[in-house]
Amino acid sequence: MKFRHVFYQRHLDDGEIILHVARRHWLILKIKIWKATTFGMILPFLLFLLFPMFFIVSLIWFILGVTKFTLKYFEWHHDCLLITNLGIIDIERRGLFDNVSKRIEYHMMDGISYSIQGFLATLLNYGDVVIDKMGSGVQINLEDAANPRGLDRVIMRYQEKFVREKSFTDHETLKGMLAEMISTHAQQGGVEVDN
Repeated sequence: MKFRHVFYQRHLDDGEIILHVARRHWLILKIKIWKATTFGMILPFLLFLLFPMFFIVSLIWFILGVTKFTLKYFEWHHDCLLITNLGIIDIERRGLFDNVSKRIEYHMMDGISYSIQGFLATLLNYGDVVIDKMGSGVQINLEDAANPRGLDRVIMRYQEKFVREKSFTDHETLKGMLAEMISTHAQQGGVEVDN
């Protein structure tokens, strides 16, 4: 397990491994933190430089700005798709104590699509990725995902690998069951041989 994946361990089942983490584009982080940076950290610092007598006010203001910056960063960092060896987990963070998680296993995926809309999104290569769950109408989506085309390919590659491994495992299990049935039949009733 990689250290950077420690925060996501509570969303995983036993034996599940994170293969890839897909986040929103870095521009979305910049948009989320610009107010906290400008008005919450730079402005109180300038206030302190110009008016050192307001040190306490500047310090409290700066601490509040750093807190707001940290909350916005964690909100961006934890709003992601976890691509694991078993499926896709969508984590949405909407504040400090509001955390929502949805899961679609690879064998339940109905389809995946992406859309890149607008000049800036096309230029910076970000867009929305939507994954549909078979027969339920449930969708997982990551808005403003970085490199949605590449993310589509990554998910499809891991889904194909999962299906291939599951097919091989099922085949081996079926062979084992048939061998056991033949062995049991041979021991109980024997096998008649015509000469």
